[in-house]
Amino acid sequence: MAALEGVSESLVGAIVDTRYELRRLVAHGGMGLVFEAYHRFTRQIVALKLLHDACRQLKEARARLLREAHALAVVRHPGFVEVLDAGVCGEHGPYLVLEMLEGRTLDGILASRRRLSVAEVVHVGAHLCSTLAYAHGRGIVHRDLKPSNVFVARNEIGREKIKLIDLGVAAMGTGQHGPFDRKLTTTHEVLGTPEYMAPEQLWGREVDERTDVYATGMTLYECLTGEVPYGGAYPDVVVQVSNATSPPRVRHRRPETPAALATVIEHALEKDPGARFQSIVEFGRAIVAASYSPVGPIHLLSAAADDAPESGERAAGEPEQAEQAIKLVRRKVPRSEAGAQPLGGAPSRPERRQRPRAPYVTPVLLLRPNAEAVEARSEEIGLEGMLVLSPQSFPVGMTIDLRFAMPTTGEMVVVAGNIRWTREGRGKAALGVEFGALPAGLSQIVIDYIASEKTARSPDES
Repeated sequence: MAALEGVSESLVGAIVDTRYELRRLVAHGGMGLVFEAYHRFTRQIVALKLLHDACRQLKEARARLLREAHALAVVRHPGFVEVLDAGVCGEHGPYLVLEMLEGRTLDGILASRRRLSVAEVVHVGAHLCSTLAYAHGRGIVHRDLKPSNVFVARNEIGREKIKLIDLGVAAMGTGQHGPFDRKLTTTHEVLGTPEYMAPEQLWGREVDERTDVYATGMTLYECLTGEVPYGGAYPDVVVQVSNATSPPRVRHRRPETPAALATVIEHALEKDPGARFQSIVEFGRAIVAASYSPVGPIHLLSAAADDAPESGERAAGEPEQAEQAIKLVRRKVPRSEAGAQPLGGAPSRPERRQRPRAPYVTPVLLLRPNAEAVEARSEEIGLEGMLVLSPQSFPVGMTIDLRFAMPTTGEMVVVAGNIRWTREGRGKAALGVEFGALPAGLSQIVIDYIASEKTARSPDES
């Protein structure tokens, strides 16, 4: 708690490299801090990434941050967060400036909804594969693909877009199963989240494009089933992966999943890289072929966080149809030959919320009466309250205080709240927190923020 408060209060208002004014802390991790910042000359709102004080003088940490800037510049693509600037400031060390995304991570969406509909999974999978294919074609493997590095944002006209973020541990090389540069990774070969690492990555062996195929498959497995097959600390995951022949079948955990789609995802999770899809392009084609329906727009941000995910999708398709989908992709046969039966249907338009709210991601301290504070983060905000993701659950009805930075102004406030509902899963707890009486000034800030977010939407989404 003290560390988070100290960072927020000491750096907010600071000027980085004479032109970036730090407005509020957006996120923090093991090595870095991400702030919402304001360019004093262009007046543009950006995301600015700095290193923690403890990491600022570490040669490897400094090189990794600037290397990420280079990797993002190489993979300029609508599916990646855009790098705007990078440099080294005498006072604050190396920094990276990115476009400021408004929305939520896939990790946050899964924590509140637990799993996605089949149509949503197909949409997410097709976009991830398309974006990674572009990176692989330029010799870059992400190496840390997971739901928390998949961001669902809105573009300038309000349509949802999926962006990959964080290339901090990316491998750069020749591609097509050729060698990749590991100079900055040899002493930290297990950086990342073990649950999503391919076996060869867990065992410290060479990685290539097929490593991202596995991580994408694991992400989609979780989107469908609400859980990952292997969990725990790094040693625990290594033992589980080493002893398992294959992950539990998708349809054992979610029986209504179309057989064709389940088989395609399981094929991406083969332990031996040579037995998986040999490229992310193959994987993407197989996902679309298994769906037998166009990949249309979805509304992940509009879906109610405290509503149950869609269930009861048709379990159409037989195992032989799934094998056919994989073979069709390998032979590059047009999808029309696979048949026309839809598997999972088109995404339905979500119902409008009665209480307006907007995505808002920021660190939150949950202050329980006579107890130590818990570091959490918000996902959405409205006049009535917040959706908060916490490492631990709280009893329904408990009164707590929330300490966070207000939207737009970055002002740190403490607001009383009441736990209205909880949902546990994936090692986290999603909390619906109802505010007590907000002072008029704070209420107006929230109203203005929600209004500005709504006006950015296209007419069919507002």
